[in-house]
Amino acid sequence: MSPDRPLRVLLWATTLQGESLAVAWHLSRRADCELLVVARRPERVRTEPIAALGGFAAELVDRDAPDCDARARAFAADVVLFDNHVPLRSYAPRMVSLWHGLGWKARPRADLRTYYREVARVIDDDPRDPSSRFLAQCYGRRDRDWRTDAWDLDPASCRIVGMPMSDLLLAPPYRREDLAPWYPELEIGGRTTVLISLTWHFGRIFPGSWSGPGDATPVAPDVALLRSLVDTALEHDGQVLLCLHDRARYEPSFLAAIEAAMRGLPRVHVKHKDERPDNLADLLLADVMVTNLSSFAAYHYVSGRPSVHLVPRADAEVTFARMRRGRLESRRDDVDWMNAPTDTGGLVARDEPEAVAALRTAMIDPDCCRRRAQHWLERRVHGLDGATCERLFGVLREFALGDAA
Repeated sequence: MSPDRPLRVLLWATTLQGESLAVAWHLSRRADCELLVVARRPERVRTEPIAALGGFAAELVDRDAPDCDARARAFAADVVLFDNHVPLRSYAPRMVSLWHGLGWKARPRADLRTYYREVARVIDDDPRDPSSRFLAQCYGRRDRDWRTDAWDLDPASCRIVGMPMSDLLLAPPYRREDLAPWYPELEIGGRTTVLISLTWHFGRIFPGSWSGPGDATPVAPDVALLRSLVDTALEHDGQVLLCLHDRARYEPSFLAAIEAAMRGLPRVHVKHKDERPDNLADLLLADVMVTNLSSFAAYHYVSGRPSVHLVPRADAEVTFARMRRGRLESRRDDVDWMNAPTDTGGLVARDEPEAVAALRTAMIDPDCCRRRAQHWLERRVHGLDGATCERLFGVLREFALGDAA
């Protein structure tokens, strides 16, 4: 590309959330960058706070639209950024892998083999070998070592940039008090907001409580745990923001049980990430987070506010959920942890009584996790300085010009 014209970036995103949302927001505001975003149902972001209040106005293309491939090719990008899913074909001379989030569950070896194959299909280079066409964004030295040692990526292709989402958290493009229209059940600013953020990775809530759709394990214990957490928050005069993953990633019976348990409760707001993609708003509202090891927790640590982590017992057999050809199934094989489940920036709970006790502590003492969260981030994330997206853009431009390693 010519150094005198704007950099053309194609962002191929799973969902416009976290790192993808932060990068898209930043790039869409640069005069020296032209951006095209491809994602699933991206138009939903148009009615979210990030667009209505934050000025997000990137060009969006639905990944499932019939003209998606043609529009992506016509854009003639200099570089492609992608998070979880590798693009359908080569849309640019170079591509950069963007983390989907910094968490605990490691990518299984079978998934990595698919990743290598799909990247090689697009750029004609195996990402484990030296390549002038591939780079991977890394949060810090520990993350880079994981990418090189566990993923076998070529060290020269791994660039330490930091956490793009931290830029939005350190300098939000809208105010917490302006979010009331999106959360009508909550009193913004008037009560302690407990954000319960549940990953789908374990099928249910507690890791190890599920062995696949149609198993004999009842959903009642998990829903009872959830109801205990909500009741505890309400008893302490708080309110609850329950954030769930895409609807399709849960058993219908499990979702129905959760909806029934939440029905009629005051000061409880429920949302799904595929329907309401702006998770920056959720983080700004969260005075306390409760999570079952969702990578979303790492973003919450930036605020220093308390968090409670539901972790597996030492003797628990942990099963992971996965989507295969659009269907939910369980996986026991090849289970590994990128970060130990008990290595968190907050409080840890292994059962319902511990979870309730930890939540009470978090609501009473808002500074109980501040040092832990800071220490966790310091060991893993480079440059929490509000300039991560700027650094990433510099890497993209250098890479597109062909001067990268």
